[in-house]
Amino acid sequence: MGDTLLLQRPDIAGLLDRLVVDLRRGRLAGGAPYRHVNGFTKIVAEEHADGSRLTLHYWPAEPRAREHVSRPHDHRFPFSSILLGGRQHFVELEEDAGGEGWRRFTYRPYAGGRIAHVARAGNVGLTPVRRIERMPLQGQYVTSSTIVHQAVTDRRQACATLVLRGARERVRSHVYYRPDEPPPRGGLQLGRRLDPAEVIRQLQDMAAMIA
Repeated sequence: MGDTLLLQRPDIAGLLDRLVVDLRRGRLAGGAPYRHVNGFTKIVAEEHADGSRLTLHYWPAEPRAREHVSRPHDHRFPFSSILLGGRQHFVELEEDAGGEGWRRFTYRPYAGGRIAHVARAGNVGLTPVRRIERMPLQGQYVTSSTIVHQAVTDRRQACATLVLRGARERVRSHVYYRPDEPPPRGGLQLGRRLDPAEVIRQLQDMAAMIA
């Protein structure tokens, strides 16, 4: 399994159609989709023997909402991502003693990522160093496991990405909270399970984005 996405539009459409069929039959191989704390539905499309995984992320439209800005975070694995539809950009940051103050936490997911343990790991400064604009079905965003970034997603319309994550390189990653932002109660971050009919509607919306 390579570290970049080489799928074409017909391949992505076929993948979405297969997932709709699997959901209707109640046998999605990657486990139940869930709503991630960063505002998106996470759907595991494929899992591979080398530890890589193909996932879909879908942010429902909220026309009256502001842009959704994720907490700064890195990952346990490298990944590449294609924007299927909607508007989104990334901001990459670096730890810097002179940067804006944040609290760093370790992040360890369980149960396919639906549950995560979050533990305090000190205070740091973060400084933005790069902004990456994205266009639907044009190019990929490719990053290592150690790059800290934020996803900035326009919620006036639905947004979706296809993500190929590589094999896991470490057990824990990092997530950053502002000094006045409370961490999860009890150190546990929980994703919300979704009704299969809602997930099917979201998959069909993704298919319409690339039609």
